[in-house]
Parts: sequence; C-alpha cells; structure tokens
Amino acid sequence: MKEAGVDISGQESTRVTDAMIRNADVLVTVCGHADEHCPVLPSGVKKIHWPLTDPAKATGTEDEIMAQFRATRDEVKARVRTLLDELRGRRTAGGGAR
Repeated sequence: MKEAGVDISGQESTRVTDAMIRNADVLVTVCGHADEHCPVLPSGVKKIHWPLTDPAKATGTEDEIMAQFRATRDEVKARVRTLLDELRGRRTAGGGAR
C-alpha cells in the first residue's frame, strides 16, 4: 500500500457491529468466509460480494507473492472506484445512497 501512497500502518481489522449495519446503505464482503457468515441485513442495505483472491495465501518467490498483493490491491482500487461512481449516479438520480 505504501507503493500506492497509502499508509495503513495504524490500521487493524474491525468487527462489523449492528450499529454499523443499521447506518449502512451498502455492505461489501471480500472473502468467502465473510460472505458466508454475513448477518441478515435490514431492508434497504445492499450486499455486494467481491470474490477477491487472498494474497496472504500466495505462494512462490517473494516477487510472485508481491505480485499477488499488488494485483489484489489494484483490483480493490478499481472496484471501489466503480462502486463510488455507481453510488454517485444513484444519488444524483434521486436514489437513497447516503
């Protein structure tokens, strides 16, 4: 992520709470475990699943493993941009995105 100009050194995993879900318009899961164990969502919350490859499970040389991390990072970036564009379009069209 540092290569992409993003400092994630202070980041850590966060459990999704009921309050977070109640305040959400969209929930994105990125691994099979999260998709399979996703709680029942309130009506109006859109669930999207992105079946991303987990780069932490990559094998091979250091260069091959780093290539997998970079590929997943770049895929997330592209998907987030597309999602934001879709949400902005929905908002300007009178949709309910917050």
